[in-house]
Amino acid sequence: MTDTTSTEEVEYEYIVEDSALRRDCDLWFAVPAGFVEIPIGDLFVAPGTPEGARVVEAVGKLLELVPEQKQPEFLSQLVEARALAGTMLREGVVHVSIGAHEGDDGRMLESVLTITCKDVPFSPPKLAAVRAATSRQNAVPVAIVDLPCGPGAFTETVVEIPASADAQQRSVYEITAYLPYPNGRKLAVLTLTTTAVDAREHYRDIHRGIAKLVSFDNPLPEDIKTQIPESEVEASVRAVFG
Repeated sequence: MTDTTSTEEVEYEYIVEDSALRRDCDLWFAVPAGFVEIPIGDLFVAPGTPEGARVVEAVGKLLELVPEQKQPEFLSQLVEARALAGTMLREGVVHVSIGAHEGDDGRMLESVLTITCKDVPFSPPKLAAVRAATSRQNAVPVAIVDLPCGPGAFTETVVEIPASADAQQRSVYEITAYLPYPNGRKLAVLTLTTTAVDAREHYRDIHRGIAKLVSFDNPLPEDIKTQIPESEVEASVRAVFG
């Protein structure tokens, strides 16, 4: 997302991904510059396929954001992410983005954004958000807010990752938003994690900005909506009734 700021107002230019034009899409969102999607559903395909080419392209975009001396470490982290991809898919993760941003002190700050969709027992949306947030162990509820997409609940925590044979103990900051679908039967969970714990306020702002852009109704302009292909059912009905 590119910021084309003027002196009086802020305008944004959006790049619309192909996934936003799928007929079965039921959640739309936007991420700021510095985040690159990792197509987790394509991580296990052969490199020579179109899906494999998407992965190679995504990794190339990420490396452009990372200083050359840090690229080997970054690639190692991607290998770890690939190992987790299968688990993510089984748990309902529908989106993974890796962020690379330069801190005020010149450090490269890395983060991971995941979006998970879960089926939940029916309940009013605000109650579903509160229930999900308060059931999370070791996380502190920080806000219950009304967003453009409806009610949402936020939690945050700092997780200590024990030291291993080849790595020191690390602290990870994690902030999560629980956003119920309007039908009260499904929940979108947006989680942003980073080892840059001292930059938590910066990441809190990024996360809240992403949550504010979530929509359960297609927000695209009408001229873009016309590009969405018909489903097989719609095409069949139109063929019969015109």
